[in-house]
Amino acid sequence: MSDCCLLPKGTDLIRAVKYIGEHHCHDARSLNDVAFRFDLNPLDQQFILEHFIEQPDPINAKSNQSK
Repeated sequence: MSDCCLLPKGTDLIRAVKYIGEHHCHDARSLNDVAFRFDLNPLDQQFILEHFIEQPDPINAKSNQSK
């Protein structure tokens, strides 16, 4: 997290979310790399993992299994 008093709280998370959108990071490894890159605290890291990780589509998963 930023130690600079000129940056508002949460700036690192905002930059990380912007980076995720620009680079299409949606798997756990990429999101952990983003958290490291932007030095996110554990709470912010958990936020991006919960909100940006792609979940398998259960409808497509069932149709792919039957083929």
